[in-house]
Amino acid sequence: MLRDHLEKFCKELSIQMPKLDKQAMYTFRVGEESIAIRDLDPGAALHAHICETPDKKKEDLFIYLMRANLLGQGTGGTRIGLDPNEKFLTLSLGLPYELNYQTFRETIEDFVNYLIYWRDEIAKFEKVT
Repeated sequence: MLRDHLEKFCKELSIQMPKLDKQAMYTFRVGEESIAIRDLDPGAALHAHICETPDKKKEDLFIYLMRANLLGQGTGGTRIGLDPNEKFLTLSLGLPYELNYQTFRETIEDFVNYLIYWRDEIAKFEKVT
């Protein structure tokens, strides 16, 4: 399912179909955003870096982001977290296995929109505080 949907998606956007990497992820670009997707069998997972973890007022930012994560209200069901090395803030989303192509495409579009939104919000937060 994932590979078929991804091939169709890449063809629609006229982008090259990504190859499966060593971590079993497909990484592709939508505009300027780099998105990784992994087949979980069942389901799939989207993942992207939002930005580097800021040095200043990190605790205040984390509280702000935890509130956004609460019940997915500020993130549209995605989750903001940290990469394993705590160098980047990340955005993640789990997808159900039974997913038609239209929903897959719309989900990726929404994911990219939230990625851009949170990158801008974090930049604003850093300037204000």
